[in-house]
Amino acid sequence: MIAQILIPTDFSPAAWQATKIGMEMAQLNNAELNLLHIVPTSSKFTNQRKEKQLPENIDKLKVRMNDFSKGLMDGNAIHIQNHILLGSVAETLLDFIQDHQYDLVILGVNSDGFSNELGSHTSFIIEKCGVPVLVVPNTLSSNGAIAS
Repeated sequence: MIAQILIPTDFSPAAWQATKIGMEMAQLNNAELNLLHIVPTSSKFTNQRKEKQLPENIDKLKVRMNDFSKGLMDGNAIHIQNHILLGSVAETLLDFIQDHQYDLVILGVNSDGFSNELGSHTSFIIEKCGVPVLVVPNTLSSNGAIAS
């Protein structure tokens, strides 16, 4: 039984595809949907570290997530919890998963459409999280519907 679903989001097309799949699965299973946005403290492309505090525009981010969730819940029989954290994305995500009891994690991943190779963060999360992970590409050949 799936009661708790986690979807990490960066508001990208890949995260949107994962969210659409998660909404359908939440409705089919009467599950709670959890959206998690992690404000990165570092980038894999630089050694630069940000201050270990939430940015001043965190209130805008909270409003954006709340508006996004409210829009998803309107007319749909689902409940959504929002979470915003600060940290290294992969490690913070793994810590968050381990601190909660999720039945499924749905990851939206960017895909060039030519290969199905997973990125290093996705592979790391699948390997370490101990929870089933559904990987959803940013482009789907179907409408994204799950067969019931």
